[in-house]
Amino acid sequence: MRSHDYKTFAKEYSQLGIKDTFYLAYRDIPSLIKKYVQGKHVLDYGCGSGRSTRFLKTLGLTVTGIDTSKEHLLEAKKLDQKGVYTFLKDSTLPYNDDSFDCIFLCLVLMEVSSLEKMKKMFLELHRVLKKNGTILIVTDAENMYKHETASFTYNFPENKKPIKGGMQIKLGFRGTNIVFYDYYWTQKDYKKIFTATDFKTVKVHNPLATGKEPFVWHSEMKHPHFSIYVLKKNK
Repeated sequence: MRSHDYKTFAKEYSQLGIKDTFYLAYRDIPSLIKKYVQGKHVLDYGCGSGRSTRFLKTLGLTVTGIDTSKEHLLEAKKLDQKGVYTFLKDSTLPYNDDSFDCIFLCLVLMEVSSLEKMKKMFLELHRVLKKNGTILIVTDAENMYKHETASFTYNFPENKKPIKGGMQIKLGFRGTNIVFYDYYWTQKDYKKIFTATDFKTVKVHNPLATGKEPFVWHSEMKHPHFSIYVLKKNK
C-alpha cells in the first residue's frame, strides 16, 4: 500500500484554494450547517493545512483543527496564526465527552486504510460529539475515479484494474506535482460504519456543477465527485 507523501507535498497542498472541483466540496456546506447544526463549536477533524478550518471560521463558527500530519499543521499555523490546531498522536481524541456541536470531516475518510480503523475513529467522534450534535462529512462519491475533473486526474495505469472497497486509487492534482493514493470506499461501506457506531444518516447530498460557476468543468455537471453525509446520534 502506498501512503501520501505529506513531507514533500504539504506546502504545495496548503496553497490550493477553494476553486474548480474543490469548490463543489464547500459550496453547499453553509446551507447544510444552517439547517442541521445547532451551536458554534466545531471540530475540524483531519484539518490538514487548515483550508477547511479557515472556511468554517468565515461562517462565524468557533473551530478547532486537528490532524495527524505535523507537516500540514505547520503550514496551517503559518496561514492562520490565531487558529487553534492540534496534533493527533493516536486514535484517542484529546477532548472531553460531549465537547462539540459539530464535527466536520472534509476529504478525510478516503485516507483511512481499513473499515476497522474507520469504526474506531467514529466511536471517538461519537464520544466527543454533543447529544444533539451533527457530523458533516465530505468524501469521494462512488466511481469518481471513472471521470476526469477540473481539479483531479485519475488517468493512471493503476486505476485500470477493477476497483473494490478498500483498494487504493492514484490521483494527480492538476497544475501541481501532487500525487496521492486514496482508499476507495463505497456508500455501503460508509453506512455500515455509521450504523455500527450508533449514527443515523439524515441526508446524503451529491453536489453537481450548474454551469454558472466561473470554472471550466470536465464531468462535474453530470457526475458528482463528492458525497456529503449529514449524521446525527441515534436517540
